[in-house]
Amino acid sequence: MSFQLHHFCDALQVAYGVVSYLRISDGTGDAHCAFIYGKAKLALLKQLTIPRLEVCAAALAAKVDETLRHELSVDMGGSVFWTDSVIVLQYIRNTERRFHTFIANRVVAIHEQSEVTQWRHVGSILNPADDAT
Repeated sequence: MSFQLHHFCDALQVAYGVVSYLRISDGTGDAHCAFIYGKAKLALLKQLTIPRLEVCAAALAAKVDETLRHELSVDMGGSVFWTDSVIVLQYIRNTERRFHTFIANRVVAIHEQSEVTQWRHVGSILNPADDAT
């Protein structure tokens, strides 16, 4: 049996959030997914742009992954992070450009807790974190 965490993150003008699923695969190719954690946060009173809120959601997903790995008592495989924001994926993959402090701090936190190859795109309609926001 193998275990894998899948984290979906999303943001809107008023809030951002993460939902996490545990994917359990047996040796025969059958898999079962179960919701295990959800977290939503209200946006700051100061109006932030959607890309800034999306990168906050991605940083929250990376932190949630670290927490769940610490709390779950199973031998965990890899984690996969899903976002519907192409801008966030570009922030995470970019190692050459310097960002403003707000974005840079969150991208550094994401890099400390995850690998670039773990981040993937999901369509907005298919993103379960949309319910959290």
